[in-house]
Amino acid sequence: MTDPNFLWLYGFVLLIGGSLLTKEKVKQVVTAALLCYATTFVCNGLYQASHGPLKQAKGGLGNANNAEVYLKFESAFNTLGRGASSIPVGNSAAMVKERRESLLGQAEELLKKSAADSPDDPMALARIIIIAHELGHPVKTYRERLASLNTEKSKELAQILDDLYINTKSLDAQKRKQLAKNIETNFSGWYRSVSLIHLYRVTKQNDELNKTIGDFDGANLRFVARFIILLGFMGLAFLGGVIVILVQLFTMSRRVSPPGHQEQVASPQQYGALTIYSVMLGWLATQQAVGTIVHLGLKDAHLLQQGAIIAGAATFILYLLTNGPGILWVYFLALKPRAIKFFEGIRLRFKVDRSGPFRLAVYGLLTWMAAVPCVAVTYLIAAKYLGSQGSSNPILSIVMQAARTHDFAAALIFYATLGILAPICEEILFRGFLYTALRRYWGIFPSMIVSAALFAGIHLDAGGFLPLMTLGMLFAFTLERTRSLLPCIVAHGLWNSGTFTMVLLVFSP
Repeated sequence: MTDPNFLWLYGFVLLIGGSLLTKEKVKQVVTAALLCYATTFVCNGLYQASHGPLKQAKGGLGNANNAEVYLKFESAFNTLGRGASSIPVGNSAAMVKERRESLLGQAEELLKKSAADSPDDPMALARIIIIAHELGHPVKTYRERLASLNTEKSKELAQILDDLYINTKSLDAQKRKQLAKNIETNFSGWYRSVSLIHLYRVTKQNDELNKTIGDFDGANLRFVARFIILLGFMGLAFLGGVIVILVQLFTMSRRVSPPGHQEQVASPQQYGALTIYSVMLGWLATQQAVGTIVHLGLKDAHLLQQGAIIAGAATFILYLLTNGPGILWVYFLALKPRAIKFFEGIRLRFKVDRSGPFRLAVYGLLTWMAAVPCVAVTYLIAAKYLGSQGSSNPILSIVMQAARTHDFAAALIFYATLGILAPICEEILFRGFLYTALRRYWGIFPSMIVSAALFAGIHLDAGGFLPLMTLGMLFAFTLERTRSLLPCIVAHGLWNSGTFTMVLLVFSP
C-alpha cells in the first residue's frame, strides 16, 4: 500500500504501540511524539479537505445542485407561463418568459462553473448542452469537450445528445423509442423532462408529448405547493423566533446566568490545556484516520449509485465511526482519570430544579425557533459582504440525491443520522466538553465565541461559517441558561432535521 494517506496510519500504529511501553520516561517521550505527529496529521488532513475538489471558495450547495434549484423555479414558471398565456392580462406571459430565461441563464452559468471544477465529468457537459439548447446558445465548444473525454459514459451521452438535437428527424420508430429510454436512464428531473418534451415535439409524437407535459406540470405544481407550505412554516418559525428573542431581551437580567450557576455549567474540574487539546486532537485524528481507511476501502464503490438506502446506511455508519470515538476520548482522557461520572461531566441532566425532561425539550424547541431569524440574518450578511452562496457541506449532495429518490426508509435513516446521531456527538464534544472546560477558565462570552468558532471552523464550510458560529453561540447560551445539555441536543437535532426536511420538500419529485 503506497497511498500517502495510508502511510500516515503506519506512523500512528508505531507511535501508539510505543506509548504503551511500561518504562515511564520512554512512554512520555513517545506520547509527546504522538501528539506532535497527530497535530501534523490533522493539519495536513484539514488542509487537503479545505482545498479539495468538493470544497468551493464561496460556499454553495455545489454548483450543480444550486443550478437544479434554479431549474426547479424555472419549471414552476414554465408551468405557470402556460396558464398565463391563456389569460390576456397585461404582459403576464411575457414577464413569466423573461423570468424563465433569467433562471435558465443563471443555471447555465453555475453548470459552467461545475464543468470547470470537474473537467472530466461528462454529465456536467451534457447538462450544459441541454440548457444551452433551451436558451438557443451555441453548444459547439461543449460538444467538442464531451467528445474529447473519450470514455464509455461520454460516448453514450454524446450519442444521446446527437440523436436528440441533430439526428432526431431521421430516426425510425424503434430508434426513437430507444432514445426515449436512454434519456430516462441517463437523466433525471428537469433534464429528463425537457429532453423528452423536445424529442416528442420534434418527432410529432403528440400522445407522448401531452403525457410528458402533463406529468411535468403536475410535478411543478406539487413543487409550488410544497414551497408555499415551506415558506409559511418558516415564516411562522421566524416570527416565533423573534418573539422568543424579544422575551429574552426584556425579561433576562443583565447576567446571562447567576454567579452561583457556574459550578453547574462549567466543567466539574479544571482539565488543563493539554487535556483539552488532546481530546479535540484525538477526535480529529481518529476522524481522519477512519475516513482515510474507509476512503481507501470504498474508493470505487460509488455508494450513491447503489441506492438511497445503502447511501443512507453508509452515511450513518461512517458518521458513527468518525465522530463517535470523540465521545470516548472525552471519557478516557478527561472524565475517567478524574473519577467524574459521564453524564455529570458533560452536563447532560434530565432534571434541573423544577424543569424535567419535557420542559428541557421545550427549551430546545424555543432555541431552535430563536435560531431561525438569527441564522437568516447571518446568511444575509455572509451573502452580501462575503460573497457566500450558502453552505458547501458535501453531505448536502448526498442528502439531495436521497431526496430525489423519494425513498421513505432512506429518509428515516438520514433523519436518524442528522437529527439524532450528529447532535449527540457534536453537542457532547463542543458544548458538553469544550465549552464547559473553557467556561471554567474564561467565563461565558469568550468561551462561547471560541467554542462556537471551532465548531463552525471544523465543518470546513466557508459559506456556512457565520451561520454555524451563530448556532454554536446559541447552543452555548442555552446550556448556560438551562444548565443542561439536553436542550442543546434537541435544538441541534431540530435544526438538522428541519434542514433535511427543506431539502426533501424542494428536491423530491
